Amino acid sequence: MKVFFGAALQGARDRSERAGFNAALISAIRDGGHEVVTEHTTGRTKEEAASLLEESIGPLPPPGLERTRYVRERMIGLVEGSISAAVFEVSIPSLGTGIELAHAYLRPRMGLPEVPVLAIYQRGYWPNNLSSMVRGIDSEKMSHFTLEEYGGLEDARRVIGWFLAEKI
Repeated sequence: MKVFFGAALQGARDRSERAGFNAALISAIRDGGHEVVTEHTTGRTKEEAASLLEESIGPLPPPGLERTRYVRERMIGLVEGSISAAVFEVSIPSLGTGIELAHAYLRPRMGLPEVPVLAIYQRGYWPNNLSSMVRGIDSEKMSHFTLEEYGGLEDARRVIGWFLAEKI
């Protein structure tokens, strides 16, 4: 089954800061027997992230507005495409990840099949805590949405394993 994984790139203090962490979370998804549709969040540099993105969505236009629009459309296409679930690491505020998250949990409103969505965040990682726009998603109204806090990498891997085993 295909799983979309999203996490902040631009909002991180340093792109490489969470790249290895994202790779470990993607590994947890794969350990559950699932395919991850894009692994660009594991790129330690802008160039590496772009190269990984090209592996998923094809050749990128030259840097500039055309590339930006192309990437946006392709990423939304992946979230709205034939995935079985979506997992988002939301410890770092990110407009892009927030848009992807919204497209994932609002799929039914767009006439698309509902998929389970997991948003995870690391306790105490970001000084201002989790955004109200994420924390405020009502899982009673959006039963396919799960928000989980974790302490460290092994805890995050455990949460992902549980989610994929229970929800897919």
